[in-house]
Amino acid sequence: MNRALLALPLAALALSATPQTENDFLQSLSGTWQGTGQVRLRPDANAVSVRCTLNSRTIGSTLNLDGNCRAKVILSRRIGIDLHTKGLSYSGSYVGSTRGPASLSGQRSGDTLNLQVKWPGRGSDTRIASMQLASSRPGEMRVVTIERHPRTGARIVTASIGFSRQ
Repeated sequence: MNRALLALPLAALALSATPQTENDFLQSLSGTWQGTGQVRLRPDANAVSVRCTLNSRTIGSTLNLDGNCRAKVILSRRIGIDLHTKGLSYSGSYVGSTRGPASLSGQRSGDTLNLQVKWPGRGSDTRIASMQLASSRPGEMRVVTIERHPRTGARIVTASIGFSRQ
């Protein structure tokens, strides 16, 4: 019985750490971020290590993330996310692919924003991926993208970058 009584305050504390509104969640992503991780330029390519910086600004129900990622000294790419929320739905765009800007849409579940990424198609080739933007602890954020392998159809993590607020 004592364990159950101790668990209640801990559960309430854990729930209170999750942003209550969409604007609160977006605000939790605001700031200057640095991160490292792995990126595949295509689902069938080898992963490369990257270092990334982001500046994030939130105004009401709008979030703008702008920065760049570098792989060694040979590759540098601008990345950016523009998102806005209407009710519980999120929509916007992502920049960072050689294919051009992608459209984003999705919803938040707890501390994770689950987005569908639609890359611009070439002919009838529209690529769809998923992106998760998670902030489970203050001052930390993780961005993960998953796409299908073009030949096998297996789900491949094409980016996994952990960020810390500076």
